[in-house]
Amino acid sequence: WIEINRLENEGDLAYRRTLTALFDSGLDPVTIIKLKDIVQGLESCADAFEELAGIIESLALKES
Repeated sequence: WIEINRLENEGDLAYRRTLTALFDSGLDPVTIIKLKDIVQGLESCADAFEELAGIIESLALKES
């Protein structure tokens, strides 16, 4: 759980840095919107994985 949480925190930092770089890139707005949607999807996946790990941890504690 601790490692997954650490990785998700790194993902959050990468997400924020990527969005900053994306909006500072000078790309056309349509491309920025498309790439932003992809980056947000990846962030959502990382969040969901962290949530799943929390559920598994909770179940493991209940069963121990």
